[in-house]
Amino acid sequence: MIIEEQESALVTRATQRDHDAFSQLYQLYFDRIYRYVRLKLGNAIDAEDITAAVFFNAWRTIHNFSPQRESSFAAWLFRLAHNAVVDRFRSMRDIVSLDATDPRAIIHSVQPGPEAQIERKLTIHELSAALRLLTEEQREVVLLRFVEGLSAREVGDIMGKQEGAVRGMQFRAIEALRRAMTQRREADDR
Repeated sequence: MIIEEQESALVTRATQRDHDAFSQLYQLYFDRIYRYVRLKLGNAIDAEDITAAVFFNAWRTIHNFSPQRESSFAAWLFRLAHNAVVDRFRSMRDIVSLDATDPRAIIHSVQPGPEAQIERKLTIHELSAALRLLTEEQREVVLLRFVEGLSAREVGDIMGKQEGAVRGMQFRAIEALRRAMTQRREADDR
């Protein structure tokens, strides 16, 4: 609760063009926005460019942010990132999907022992293969809900969908992932 209040105060100050407050918001959200864009584009250089553009656009339009219209500042920022990625795809005409993402980009922090590393790589590769079977919208929901940790309402705001529709897509995506991974493991056991 205290963190939300501090963030709310920073957002209020930033909407009044306070550079220091926006800088703190940038530090709070940069890694999450970059990771989201990187996973969508599959290219670190493009992800850096898009992330910079997202924060530039956020600063330029921060006066338009309204807590009454948006479910959260995070949802507003991810919506800007989502739109920037869509714009990049349109401008490229050669769409790069989540399928092209190097699964190692998802692995973070501390390196576990060799057996755990192998098991983790296998699980990530299985998950990556299963994600390819989902629709683009289902992949988007999985990415925003489980990698970025956003609420169903925030994901709905980003995707322009109702919260119930997001929950339905999430349910169908999880079921599809479960079936795909079960079938793959059963095939490997044979």
